[in-house]
Amino acid sequence: MADKTSIPFLQPDDPILTQIAARITPEEVTSESVKADIEKMLGIALGEQGDRTKPVLVGLAAPQIGISRRIILVDVSADGHGVTGNLRVFINPEIVWRSEEEVEWYEGCYSTDQVCGIVFSPQSLRVRAFDEHGNEILETYHGYTARIFRHEIDHLDGKEFVTHIPDTPEGNDRLHWVEDEEFPSYRDNEGWRTWPNKCLRERWNTIKGMV
Repeated sequence: MADKTSIPFLQPDDPILTQIAARITPEEVTSESVKADIEKMLGIALGEQGDRTKPVLVGLAAPQIGISRRIILVDVSADGHGVTGNLRVFINPEIVWRSEEEVEWYEGCYSTDQVCGIVFSPQSLRVRAFDEHGNEILETYHGYTARIFRHEIDHLDGKEFVTHIPDTPEGNDRLHWVEDEEFPSYRDNEGWRTWPNKCLRERWNTIKGMV
């Protein structure tokens, strides 16, 4: 994961993260204002590399950096095992179809502090959106890429992946605390399946400022 201290993410208790982001009108899609927001997002996602074939992040939603607009970035080549290289812009994205089949995998987020967890998510989904040039997109994605889309579109609706983990004994077992230096162990070889460090709901509620 990129160094969180170098990326201007909102704190987990910021109210923008629980708001529904503003839809962008057709007239605004190619406006200078939206272009500026996209460039800011790309600058963060690409880090200091300046190489658009090697994004630091595989997904980013505008509200995560304080822009309450319906814009996301998704690396559509990401596979969850380190492959990246096709970071794209999606404006006003919406899921118009999702498969009944769901798969479990870990999720983490720069907007949830050190909290990660195991989340069931659709194996496939279809997304409608506009690109930065105003062209309409209707595309189907599968596996890890579908998960990224669901995760980032959730952000636009004021949701975080934790909302998909039930507040039950079984669900609480799927909510984990992962320090930055532990993340490779958590991610690699599916260490998340047997992760010993749980995140109690009380701790999550404290992080979100709900207690």
